[in-house]
Amino acid sequence: MRITLNLDDDAHKLLKEYAETRSISLGKAASKLIGRGFESSGQTAIVNGFHAVLLPSSSPKITSERVKQLLEEEI
Repeated sequence: MRITLNLDDDAHKLLKEYAETRSISLGKAASKLIGRGFESSGQTAIVNGFHAVLLPSSSPKITSERVKQLLEEEI
């Protein structure tokens, strides 16, 4: 099936690199990545009107202090 997509420059670059490293077409690369995205086991839910990723109970807690620390590292 043929389709035209408008991709952001950075998405196109990543898709092209993915395709080239596997010696496949851009279309095949896009199909593989889309399929992998839908097959991923990540669970989501709508919480207070927002989409949230449900993490395992063993995941580290995200505190406001940790968020501040990460924001400071970003600068």
